Amino acid sequence: MEGCPSMSDLTLQDDGKQLTTDVEGHELVIRYGWQGDDVMRVDFVGVPSALGGRGLGTKLVGKLVEKARAENFKLVPVCGFARTQIDRHPDWKDVLA
Repeated sequence: MEGCPSMSDLTLQDDGKQLTTDVEGHELVIRYGWQGDDVMRVDFVGVPSALGGRGLGTKLVGKLVEKARAENFKLVPVCGFARTQIDRHPDWKDVLA
């Protein structure tokens, strides 16, 4: 889609409770918590309705999968959206706890 950032264009900022990125002045967010030292619980994935329908939620979850691989932790997707996206991408299942 024209003007839609690629996964590599998204830069996640981490404040210890959520990961955020900005797209066209709107904040995308993943809220999380830790279950032990190496298991992240994904509580919520949010994309503003103004950016809906562009696949940004999927790209956001994909970016989290990349982060989990790079930083050697696993994911427990409590959020239904995150769970669905990981289920739809078999190549992402290696990061599931």
